[in-house]
Amino acid sequence: IYYLETHDRLLWYHTTKGEFSVRASLASAEKQLTQYHFSRCNQCYLVNLKYVKAVENDFVHVNTDHLEISRRQRAAFLTAVASYIGGVL
Repeated sequence: IYYLETHDRLLWYHTTKGEFSVRASLASAEKQLTQYHFSRCNQCYLVNLKYVKAVENDFVHVNTDHLEISRRQRAAFLTAVASYIGGVL
């Protein structure tokens, strides 16, 4: 899983095998996936930190997509990215 996106009342999974959707909330997925290094970059996206390629200005690059980082989530998201990178190295 690269990231999850909520759109049109569906939860979209963006994965290495393609995209698929389910009827679920991002909050419920976040509770299940936080232990696997997922972090919310805004109210619509839950990002797998393993696939973060770069953070530029207000965007995070995941796989080939550029996802917006909200002002509200910015500090927590950047802390999660830094902590993950620090733990990986």
